[in-house]
Amino acid sequence: MKKISPSVLDVPKNNLISYITQLTEWGVNNVHYDVMDNKFVPNSALTFEEIKSVYENCPKHIMDIHLMVEDVELYYEMYKNIGDILTFHYEAMDKEKLTSLIAKAKKDNVKIGLAIKPSTNVEVLRPFIKDLSLSLIMSVEPGFGGQKFMEISYDRVKELEGIIKEEKSAAIIQIDGGVKQENIKYCFEAGVNLAVVGSYLVKNFSKQTVDDLLTK
Repeated sequence: MKKISPSVLDVPKNNLISYITQLTEWGVNNVHYDVMDNKFVPNSALTFEEIKSVYENCPKHIMDIHLMVEDVELYYEMYKNIGDILTFHYEAMDKEKLTSLIAKAKKDNVKIGLAIKPSTNVEVLRPFIKDLSLSLIMSVEPGFGGQKFMEISYDRVKELEGIIKEEKSAAIIQIDGGVKQENIKYCFEAGVNLAVVGSYLVKNFSKQTVDDLLTK
């Protein structure tokens, strides 16, 4: 699988519905929604009301919600009936909270992803990888769009791919941060299944750009 999940972090709020609708018309069926609480990261992004409006007004697509938040339980309850995959940060909770979240998600039939910052050892994902639908390697520090891609991320993706194979997990490998046409090929070659593309696509918004990202 080789797909993109466009991030709408840098899309003007008054253009959100039309932007996502256009993506779906171009055949993109996965969109990445950033949620920030101004605590886990020093920034804020899409609100629940804005994402709910997308859910109600845009063509059906996979809503890939990346929750950069401290209060995992609160945001899980808030988004569990809207998001197709809810991705939280490993760094936002201890092992007990993470185990509890996974158990709750299984009971609720909610798909859970787990993200790690660039400084977090990939090996921390191993104990949970069989229970995850998605594993996210951050290739920038979370919280702001438009940052430069960290090239060490290729090796981190390869390491994660090895863990997934060893543990016989079906988790998708996602990468997020600084992905553009010049490096997406290497992301896919390293083992990425789903690449988040944000500011690059916003600045070069066309079907040709979408097609080039998947073929270059």
